[in-house]
Amino acid sequence: MAGSAWYRAVLPAMGLSWLNHQASHGMRLPRNWQSYDTFVGCRVAQTGPTKMWQHLHAEGKRLVLDLDDDYFHIDPSNTRAVEVWDKTMLRRLADNLALADVVTCCSEPLAVVLRDYAPEVRVIPNGLPAQYLGKPRDYTAEGRPLYVGWAGTSSTVAELPGAVRALNRISQYPRPGGVMVRLVGIDAGQAMGLGLKGRQIGALGWVERTEHYLQAVEEFDVWVAPYRDTAFNRAKFPTKWLESSMLGIPLIASDIEPYRRVIRHGENGFLVRYEHEWGRLLKRLVDDPELRQRVGMTARGEASGSIMQALHHQWEAAVRVPVEVAA
Repeated sequence: MAGSAWYRAVLPAMGLSWLNHQASHGMRLPRNWQSYDTFVGCRVAQTGPTKMWQHLHAEGKRLVLDLDDDYFHIDPSNTRAVEVWDKTMLRRLADNLALADVVTCCSEPLAVVLRDYAPEVRVIPNGLPAQYLGKPRDYTAEGRPLYVGWAGTSSTVAELPGAVRALNRISQYPRPGGVMVRLVGIDAGQAMGLGLKGRQIGALGWVERTEHYLQAVEEFDVWVAPYRDTAFNRAKFPTKWLESSMLGIPLIASDIEPYRRVIRHGENGFLVRYEHEWGRLLKRLVDDPELRQRVGMTARGEASGSIMQALHHQWEAAVRVPVEVAA
């Protein structure tokens, strides 16, 4: 029930309810599951869920299997994920993909991978409710610290080292009010283990509820999103772009797919190719509130196409049982 569930189950179910469908979500099937027409399974691969997936197929239910990560190309540095997604687990996932009526995923690069396992794959991007577009921002940061933020999890912390040096340096930058580095999703011990140090660097730890997570990151004045150029990362949806744009926060991201597809450098965000560029761009944004506002507002203006109110029809098309037309 982490971020993946929020974007690929909770919000889609909410969007379907706006269209007057009866939709539920959870780790277990509802008691009256027999009355449901369609079942969306998020990364169905464990033994128990696989047996139920096969049973639902035998019952004639419409099956939609959704993935938001490329589990067939997990980076070796993520040892826990490699251990969980072993050959047996991946074989079950492949079998369940083949059994689905439709496979949905969050990006076209991921769809390319999944088309080797399923005949019909549809890309439905992540989205957020329109309410997040309307929250006002203070781009001046006058009389208070300016917050530079990073957000991730214990499984994505391997992406952070490329920006550690720049974050340490910007936390010591002499400006009125100072600069604070905020890390959301990892604790202080993990931050120190990566070399992040100093009283100006704070680690919030894991935030369980996504609503609270979005409240935490909306305090950022500048958002950094470092990523290594791996097959796993290239198949991701640019979720940090979605979140920062909705909130009007200027984003600095690694120049890799998928971020280079959505960011126009210097207009609606910034792309980094070399490690030294993190520090240069951070200093530039810290020094220039007008630049923060221009880039943040440009990004927010482009985020209207990423609201759930614009995406729920795509989910409806995926889950709807086709109506047979008599010849």
